Amino acid sequence: MNMSASPRISALLLAGGRGRRVGGADKGLLTYRGAPISAHLSALLRSVADELLISCNRNAEHYRQWADRLVTDSSTDYPGPLAGILSGLRQTSGEQLLVLPCDMPLIDQALLEQLLDQADPDRPVFFRTGEQPQPLPCLIPRRLLPALENAWLQGVRSPLRWLRTMDAICLDLAADEPRLTSANTPILWQALQ
Repeated sequence: MNMSASPRISALLLAGGRGRRVGGADKGLLTYRGAPISAHLSALLRSVADELLISCNRNAEHYRQWADRLVTDSSTDYPGPLAGILSGLRQTSGEQLLVLPCDMPLIDQALLEQLLDQADPDRPVFFRTGEQPQPLPCLIPRRLLPALENAWLQGVRSPLRWLRTMDAICLDLAADEPRLTSANTPILWQALQ
């Protein structure tokens, strides 16, 4: 993407979780098709964004190789993806922040471009598969940082709950859309290889 393009797009790869459902492993470093999943997803995000941030709360020495900047949660108790999004919005230089979790190995550039094509200066964008909202991945305008900080202070921890309060744009996909599959168990991770 052209660095002078407007609006400037930043990408945030969420790799800061505890990995409870995969036995405590760092999901962002799990191998997918011969390399860490974060290597694959970082290359994908670089194809559509001007800068890449990675939210990680451990193994920074590994993540540093793929990121322009690393961000960490302000809390050490793994408070969830909204904490990573908040940290990313605080440090992004882009007008829009494209957020992607590290456990979606099947996502592709076309799907990310669908989010970017709907970029709005005041409203986030996310997907719905059939009747099921899929809050991640999403696209969030940087100008919504104060609204997210306020929601965080009020105890909001769910990305979906926050997105709904922001009158987010929801893009409909087929109920069986495979590209949004979250590989969040060892069995599913192996099946997607």
